Amino acid sequence: MSEKICPVCHKALKLKEAGYPMGSALLKADRVHVDIYECPECERVELFAAESDLVKCPKCGSLHSAKEACAICALNGALDEATK
Repeated sequence: MSEKICPVCHKALKLKEAGYPMGSALLKADRVHVDIYECPECERVELFAAESDLVKCPKCGSLHSAKEACAICALNGALDEATK
């Protein structure tokens, strides 16, 4: 993982959250995962495409962070239960 530098004060950014999911679970194509970095000096927050370990769901094929359950499958399960 390459070092990220703050574009404002040029200090090294610190990783705050890896593989954070963004976008709608309903629209699988719009869901992306980002690594969130924060500058310890000016507190600016920067987002970068996730460099962390993403896994492919064996059931639906969507990508998600290894530390989270598949949001697509969880949503589909909840919708199936609601229609019973």
